Amino acid sequence: MPPRLHLFTARSVAFRTKPSIPQKRFAPGLLQHRAASDHASSKKAATTPVDPDFKGPNMDQLPHVSEEQAALDKSMGETPPDIEQGTPVEEILKRDRDALEKAPEVLKQALKNNQSGNPSGTRSYSTTARRPADLAKVDFVETQAVGLEYPDAGLGHKFPLPDMTQWNRMDNFKRRYDPVLNQLTKMLMRHGKLSRAQSTMDDILDILRTAPKPQGSALAGDRSLATVLPHETLPLSPVQYITTAIDSVAPLVKIRQQKGVLGGGASLPIPVPLNMKQRRRTAIKWILTSADNRKETKLAERVAKEMINVVEGRSGAWDRRGMVHKLSISARANVRRSMQRRR
Repeated sequence: MPPRLHLFTARSVAFRTKPSIPQKRFAPGLLQHRAASDHASSKKAATTPVDPDFKGPNMDQLPHVSEEQAALDKSMGETPPDIEQGTPVEEILKRDRDALEKAPEVLKQALKNNQSGNPSGTRSYSTTARRPADLAKVDFVETQAVGLEYPDAGLGHKFPLPDMTQWNRMDNFKRRYDPVLNQLTKMLMRHGKLSRAQSTMDDILDILRTAPKPQGSALAGDRSLATVLPHETLPLSPVQYITTAIDSVAPLVKIRQQKGVLGGGASLPIPVPLNMKQRRRTAIKWILTSADNRKETKLAERVAKEMINVVEGRSGAWDRRGMVHKLSISARANVRRSMQRRR
């Protein structure tokens, strides 16, 4: 049975053309432009005739005082002043007696010196470091000046150099931040984000700067503040505020538990002195630990309020400091035992 699909037979396909849309036509009168005579630029602006002898408010001014005085001296046959350089003050004071009486004492003394015979523009003293006779001895050999040597200072120096043998290697370096602020900022830093810690430190300084003066400051007993400034002036210097709070609660020693000194397994508490940086680190740890127990939401506010409590003597860091000092006093006899054990 032959297939019904014819592949080789051509079939006619009907295509429909797109209907044409009639275009709009405009009237020829609407497309005409305006005549050139009607254009605004072709019209001439009306001008008002001006009087040739007319003078404005700034065109006929009086001459300057110096010019007027020069014209007056010229008419009277006197030597006019030099207008280009101006009139000296001495000449004005000579003519005006009232101004001379009210003139400063320096000008009066200068007038007396000029009248006594000293020429104007000269001094009774010399401003040069060397005399002309000494300068005549100076010779220049290539790029070196021979004759300027000073026996006490050495070649090329007028004054002796300072003794730098007693200086340390880093004494001439200037630190950008205060050491206490730098140490506190580094201890506030978490996960290496120093910029966030610096922003927190900035907020702490702002809170302490705007805080009222400390009330009930620790003055008696072992809670005295380590500062010479009045306690009412601490908010004026927030850096000094933080330094005072940290140095006041910083312990002098720490307790080290050393095993094997007594011969058994028991450890022996031995007090060990701390340097300044270690003392401040311990105090900052105590302050941050007490600040974590506060109810404020922001870290900067908690630390700042704890600093205020330290200055006012109401912080728990004072109790820790007293406990460490009390234990170190009771265990000071163990220092000799540890030294004998080492021998």
